[in-house]
Amino acid sequence: MRWRLPAYGILSAALAVACTSPKVGYDYDRSADFSRYHSYAWVSGAQEPTGDRRVDSSLVDARIRTAIERELRAKGYLASPDTSSDFLVAYHAGMKDMLKGASTQNYIGDRAHGTFTTISDIQPYHEGTLTIDIVDARSRQLVWQASVKADVDQNLDPKERDARVTNIVSAMLSHFPPR
Repeated sequence: MRWRLPAYGILSAALAVACTSPKVGYDYDRSADFSRYHSYAWVSGAQEPTGDRRVDSSLVDARIRTAIERELRAKGYLASPDTSSDFLVAYHAGMKDMLKGASTQNYIGDRAHGTFTTISDIQPYHEGTLTIDIVDARSRQLVWQASVKADVDQNLDPKERDARVTNIVSAMLSHFPPR
C-alpha cells in the first residue's frame, strides 16, 4: 500500500508531460536510399517570410537552424557546401492565434422546477507549426518531411525557448533517417 502513493505521483507526472509534448508526423519516399546520405547543406536563398513578425525573426531563424544542425551532427552528418552535399535541408515555420474553450452546464433546482446555467471558458493561445524538409541534392526531390504543431508560450525566456525548440526538433529528427 505504501508504494502506491509514489507510483501514482510518478504516473501522474508522466501523463502530464505526455499531454504537453507535441505530436510529430513524418513521411518519406520509400524508394530513397538514405544510406548514401552523409553530408548536408541548407537550401540556398533567404528563409521564406510568413508575414508574421513573431516568426520572421533572425532570433527564431537562428534558434531553429542551430537545433537542426546540432541534431544532424549528432547523427553523424557533416555540413558541406551546397555543390557537394548529399541532401539539402529547409524548414518552414508559422504561428496562428487560436481559441480553445470549454463549457459546463449546471442544473439548479429540484426535480420539478429548475434551470440550467452554462459557464463557458474561452482562452486564447498561439499554435506554432514547424516543418522540416530533406531534399535529395541530386534530384532536387523531397525525400523526407516531418511536421509538428504545438502551443507557443510567448512568456518563455531565451534559455527556455532554446530548450523548447531543441526538444521539438529532436523529436522531429528522431524519425530521420527512417528505419
